[in-house]
Amino acid sequence: MKKQKMTYLSSGMVGLAGLVLMGLQTNDAQAATNGTVNYADGATTVWTSPAVGQKPARYLATNQQVTIQDTKQVYGQTWYKLGNDEWVSSQFITAGDATAQPAATTTAVKNTVTANFQSGATTVWADTTAAQPTGEYLTYGTTKNVIDQKDLNGTTWYQLESKGWIPASYVVLNNPNLDGVTPITNAPAVTPVAATTTTTEVQAPTAPQATTPAPATETPAPAATTEATTPAATTTQPAQTQTTTTTQSSQQTTQAATTQQAPQTNTTTKASGNAQTVINAALSQIGTPYVWGGSTPGVGLDCSGLVQYAYAQAGVSLGRVTTAQEGAGQRVSLDNLQPGDILFWGGAGASYHDAIYIGGGQYVHAPQPGESVKTASISSYFMPSFAVRVL
Repeated sequence: MKKQKMTYLSSGMVGLAGLVLMGLQTNDAQAATNGTVNYADGATTVWTSPAVGQKPARYLATNQQVTIQDTKQVYGQTWYKLGNDEWVSSQFITAGDATAQPAATTTAVKNTVTANFQSGATTVWADTTAAQPTGEYLTYGTTKNVIDQKDLNGTTWYQLESKGWIPASYVVLNNPNLDGVTPITNAPAVTPVAATTTTTEVQAPTAPQATTPAPATETPAPAATTEATTPAATTTQPAQTQTTTTTQSSQQTTQAATTQQAPQTNTTTKASGNAQTVINAALSQIGTPYVWGGSTPGVGLDCSGLVQYAYAQAGVSLGRVTTAQEGAGQRVSLDNLQPGDILFWGGAGASYHDAIYIGGGQYVHAPQPGESVKTASISSYFMPSFAVRVL
């Protein structure tokens, strides 16, 4: 009898321990963050690293469920770790309970935008500074839902469900069939706008409504777009008015950039446009086939033809071949690249390939026969030899 009681007691203790272990395992499982792939226009790449030099590890399908183990900030973007050497940009993953997402998206009627640029793909940007592409591109006729809208310095920006931003000049609002709309064939210039919180500085209110076009025509544009909140722009030209007073910080930063246009550049080519216009024009040609000697946008381009076309949209005339384009500006270190710089492969005077740096360790180029214009990441497997800054 005593032995039987000991057996019951032991089994009870084991059962209690099992319940405790089950509770611990449940808590561990709930501690992980779930996510759902939200990119619907193709497969989403899982990279071996969020830094430059990464390789594709695998691909995810739309609505595929993943587990987010960790996060990391790289070049101002958030990356999710899905496993060992597996990283995906947060813009392609919706974090949280996937079952609650459909109900949230059907509770309200959403505005839509439809891409109206016919000569290439339309870039979706990480924010309204238009400095960092998200990697998402809209082909002509593609329709997306809008979740937010901003009107800054006369430019309207729409935020998509992927959290990326797109300028209104490339899309049509609430007209998915593009009825009665003439397609855009030339890439419109995009005015970068940085939204900041600097609103306390008040100076002489003499020019609150300066309407000078935001792209500074003879000023290195990357400095104006990537460092829009630094006051250095107003110190380079003491002869100009420094009364850049606004109640909206985005207008303040744009006007500060435009007061910089007096200093002339020392490059051999006149900088009559800005780097962002160059980048927009180059990215608009994504999907255009590589054609050796090609210089027709939307039909066929080779590497130097793409560079020549993109700079022409900013009013800068470049030579037709890579060796001629080497002398268009001043040499810069590969460790000090700015968006809009031209990357070259091969020795000086004998380069065989070039591309346009777009920031974040990426560039856009026309690779080789059989491929189309696309973006790529700088890596040790195909490292540029040198770079030239034109703007």
